[in-house]
Amino acid sequence: KQSTHYPSIHPSNQPTTMSRLPKPKIDVEYPHVTIHRLAFGSCHRNKAVKISPQQPIIWDAISSLQPDAFLWTGDAIYTSQKTGISPISLLQYEYDQMLNNETLGYKTFLEKANGGKSSSSSSFLKGGVHGTWDDHDYGGNDYGMEMPERQERQNLFLDFLNVANGETNQEQEQRRRRRKGVYYAVTFGKVPQKVKVIFLDTRSSRSLHCIPSVGAMPLPFGLGSVVSCITRWISAGLKLQEYIPKCKDGKVLDEIQWQWLEEQLLGTDAQINIVVSSIQVLTTNPLFETWGQFPQERNRLLGLLNLVPENKSVVLLSGDVHHGEILDSSVGVKKSMGRTIEVTSSGLTHSCTDPFYGSLCEPILNKWSKHRYRNGYERNYFTGKNFGSIDIHWDGKDGTTTSSSSEMKITIHNNVGKPILGTGSLPLWAYESHFTSEQIANVLGPVDGHMIPLLIRILFALLLLGTSLFLRRNVFAKVLNGGAVGKGGKEKQH
Repeated sequence: KQSTHYPSIHPSNQPTTMSRLPKPKIDVEYPHVTIHRLAFGSCHRNKAVKISPQQPIIWDAISSLQPDAFLWTGDAIYTSQKTGISPISLLQYEYDQMLNNETLGYKTFLEKANGGKSSSSSSFLKGGVHGTWDDHDYGGNDYGMEMPERQERQNLFLDFLNVANGETNQEQEQRRRRRKGVYYAVTFGKVPQKVKVIFLDTRSSRSLHCIPSVGAMPLPFGLGSVVSCITRWISAGLKLQEYIPKCKDGKVLDEIQWQWLEEQLLGTDAQINIVVSSIQVLTTNPLFETWGQFPQERNRLLGLLNLVPENKSVVLLSGDVHHGEILDSSVGVKKSMGRTIEVTSSGLTHSCTDPFYGSLCEPILNKWSKHRYRNGYERNYFTGKNFGSIDIHWDGKDGTTTSSSSEMKITIHNNVGKPILGTGSLPLWAYESHFTSEQIANVLGPVDGHMIPLLIRILFALLLLGTSLFLRRNVFAKVLNGGAVGKGGKEKQH
């Protein structure tokens, strides 16, 4: 039976039987890899890679950080087919290019991770490469559950991730392939220095948008993406998701994935819990594909984050939008007792400023900025090529994390590795992410009805104009008729 509410567990009524809950099934485990640094990124278009001194390979910068694991947050590949649905053969070709074409940099990145061709090179990525997909490695711009051949596409993506799947055993691998979607969980290390990464699949079961997207339609000059942005803006600006039943009940995850996610969060014993969503969760921007276009689903997700025990940390990672930014759920929430931080890193090879309409990117980002971390204090987005990193400092020789110096820092780097944006220190022992039900409902989002006052003014103006034209027409007609009657009367008198 489908749930009609989302949980909102305040620390004061947190379950007391947490230790007796069944341990959730983990798909990939690295118990002997204690994470000190993770790297993550999204949106890699092979044809956008240009090798020159002015265009360094971003994988070299990622390699220099020597991360313990790399996380794909969506769109690991793009095919050459810009409209419609990409066939399986094109997806396979692009995956093969990523893994075998040295000029792209990814193959060299993986070789360096394994010690490289030189035995003197130090190895990294001991925790492997993991990730989820988004619309382009799924096979169609803005596509969701309507995509055909989903199982074949899923198998291709899982084959791609098996490059560095480490300690995955056969039973776990088969479980992932049987699922309806690419969602899964991976853990690193042991308690109390345990990290869990939960990858969501926001494509396989996602409903159509309130106004169905035309992003994959072959419109002239590639305008499908532009038109789909406008239709999302209209539906959010008019709050259609609140008034039209099919929009109100739209889904991002199916019920099986929701139940799985609840188990992963409620039973977690990890000190740091990272939830990866290919699309943004906390943005107020109405133009993009986001959880905010499905308000009930977003509220349910934020409510589930409350299931993470009070003394543990949770953070969101996302991609998709071709710029980097840091988002904060507590902005605009009165008497907020906590916050959830979301860090978006996108794109590894291209930017929102690249298309012919790219000059609109920064004005749009400046227009919708209320959701940003430290908004108003500093420039808090980046439109260049970028990737992200998470640095974790575990304090205490005994492995405890209760010391005030135990922390994580999340950073967005440019294509040569220079830090551009950062969260600063997030103390592991005090990073609070719980919200009450009322606060969750007040987290800023794109569906805010900002177009309704304008629509009312336009309708009122049209009403006045119509009334004026009607009155003028009728008064003018009466005057003419009156004149005609008067003239006829005079003629009769003569």
